[in-house]
Amino acid sequence: MPFNHPVLFAGAKIAAPLMAGNAVVLKAPDQTPLSAIRLAELAREVLPEGLFGVVTGHGATAGAALVAHPLVRRIGFIGSPGTGRHIQRLAAEHGVKYVTLELGGKNPMIVMPNADLEAAAKSAVIGMNFTTTAGQSCGSTSRLLLHEAIADEVINLVVDQVAAIKVGDPLVDGTDMGPVIDQAQYSKSLQAIESGRAAGASVLTGGGRAQGVGPEGWYVAPTVLTDVAPQAAVARDEIFGPVLSVLTVRDEAEAVQVANSVEFGLTAAVWTNDLSQGHRMAAGLDAGYVWINGSARHYWGLPFGGWKSSGVGSEESTEELLSYTQVKAVTVTME
Repeated sequence: MPFNHPVLFAGAKIAAPLMAGNAVVLKAPDQTPLSAIRLAELAREVLPEGLFGVVTGHGATAGAALVAHPLVRRIGFIGSPGTGRHIQRLAAEHGVKYVTLELGGKNPMIVMPNADLEAAAKSAVIGMNFTTTAGQSCGSTSRLLLHEAIADEVINLVVDQVAAIKVGDPLVDGTDMGPVIDQAQYSKSLQAIESGRAAGASVLTGGGRAQGVGPEGWYVAPTVLTDVAPQAAVARDEIFGPVLSVLTVRDEAEAVQVANSVEFGLTAAVWTNDLSQGHRMAAGLDAGYVWINGSARHYWGLPFGGWKSSGVGSEESTEELLSYTQVKAVTVTME
């Protein structure tokens, strides 16, 4: 499990394997293990002994031991592409194992001129998950691709909303966004912003440590970068922090081309009031989950999973449940 949705994932991701009749071992995130441990305490009251367990510790040791164990034949992982590839290699070295991976994203939201621009701007801010995870979500729509005809209007709407986000202690009433998870993620976010500046991007709001939070804590100001070139690192690499990159495009074809130009393919969004255009663009996007006039929300029962370096396999669906089963064919001949 990753650190960014510890309560949600600890509960949701054990459901399919348990329903399919498996014993489950949950590897808790290094940074946020407490919710998984609490879940194990509650599970002891209702599940038979040995059916569900939680392991804590560093992924390089505890996680690797699970992946390599001969009795672990089915592995579901959510995390970074690098760790996902390492798990594939390690699993292959120790047996024939079924591995599914839900990995990173550099997810585009495309806004066309005929869209509801106010609704699209609001959805762009929601889709970035500023106020839920400080942007630390693999599904965040961290690239906003705006048609040049409406770019200035949408940018102004987005900046007004992002600038109004109040950063501070998440346990204090009135706080909208808390800190990122740790120093490593804090430094990565700030370095990405500086990389964007060096590549010619302009900071419209944010751009560094949040103001008014004191010297303690890993608080990054919610940031909007514009004048971002498609080839810039800030437009291609997953930051996993509260940094939104804005790019402009000239037409539908360029929007799809730029959207598909990165190694990731987890989610994408298209905003248009032309449903035919929306479906045409959705069909051309290299992404496993596409919203037309939406973002962020997962609809129950729809398979969620990525293309390219964003992973293999689907979750939140019948496909996930079936992936935790094995097929056996039995034939009977009677004379």
